[in-house]
Amino acid sequence: MLGHFFTIMVSDLFSQLCSYKNLELAFKKARKGKTLKPYVIEFEEKLEENLRLIQTELLFQIYRPKPLKTFILRDPKTRKISKSDFRDRVVHHAIFNIIEPLFENRFIFDSYANRKRKGTLKAIERFEFFARKVSQNYTKPCYVLKADIRHYFETVNHGVLLSLLQKRIDNERILWLIKTILDNHHTEELGRGMPLGNLTSQFFANVYLNELDQFVKHTLKAKYYIRYVDDFVIFGCNPTILKSHQNKVEEFCRNKLHLTLHPDKSRMLDFSNGVGFLGLRIYPHHKRITKKNIRRFERKLMRLHQLYKNKYLPREKVVEHFEGWLAHISHANTFKYRKHLVRMFNQLFPLEEPIKPEQITKHQNFMLKTEETSLQFSVQKTLQLYNKGKSVPQIAEE
Repeated sequence: MLGHFFTIMVSDLFSQLCSYKNLELAFKKARKGKTLKPYVIEFEEKLEENLRLIQTELLFQIYRPKPLKTFILRDPKTRKISKSDFRDRVVHHAIFNIIEPLFENRFIFDSYANRKRKGTLKAIERFEFFARKVSQNYTKPCYVLKADIRHYFETVNHGVLLSLLQKRIDNERILWLIKTILDNHHTEELGRGMPLGNLTSQFFANVYLNELDQFVKHTLKAKYYIRYVDDFVIFGCNPTILKSHQNKVEEFCRNKLHLTLHPDKSRMLDFSNGVGFLGLRIYPHHKRITKKNIRRFERKLMRLHQLYKNKYLPREKVVEHFEGWLAHISHANTFKYRKHLVRMFNQLFPLEEPIKPEQITKHQNFMLKTEETSLQFSVQKTLQLYNKGKSVPQIAEE
């Protein structure tokens, strides 16, 4: 009975996808954070007409996405970003709204990219938890197999991806729509690659590498495993077993997923020497921001300074960028660096006259952070003195 009910629901998925209610929800999600963009304003002026047109094209299967706009980003590394037209982004959200629930409960707990209530901070917290667990509170050796997939988004095999999607989506019209979106991205090798930057690509990346997750967890029986997009780590106290895991993962990726591990970025590391993970270098008792991330942000800050100086950007927008960076680095041991950044910010972006901020809560949070960085001491500073061997009375006196 339950199986019959599920079949009816799945067979009706395409109708749900094309419903006006779903397309309207997809528009709201695609618009989020971009309400003042000219192309969003233009689309919204004739919202019902535009959504009805998309609905008709989907129902009659005559929908064709517009060509992708491609540009190169070289910060922090060279990447080719492909940007879809806004109407196509609405379609991506419409697809995601319908098929995401079919796959979410199949993903492992320790997959952290592009999922609700996950993200980089949760992944870093889990990394530290596993490190403590394996090393028994840093009293025993701990090794980390750190690896990533070489040119992952450019080498995803369409045939393999569609076969994985077909296991959960028993609807030919939805599969047609997904194939249409995949074929809109052109790479050197036909039938490979996804555009970096699309919502659908981010979701399909998780579907594709969920096969690797299941292999590591259920075949290799690796308890301490974390994946973020194509970066993954496996913890262990036996380097021989981890090396064996690396060879088996490499073979699985090559034979089953038609992917290869990056030869320079896939290696086993001693955790006591620190391990780079998601922009941080994590040690047993502290974390540092990587130097390349610091250089990248400071270059960005100088670019923002030029825009601000030439009256192209209001100070409040700069504050938003700066607050985001402060929030990120506050998760590492960066007490002195944050004080230095606040001084630099106040010099580059002086508050010449009182302003009324548009977003009061954000402004208050920012002011709280800048006040915290002016304090003489912090929890991190206390820990630093304690690690130097000073007693609690000595720390209190200092």
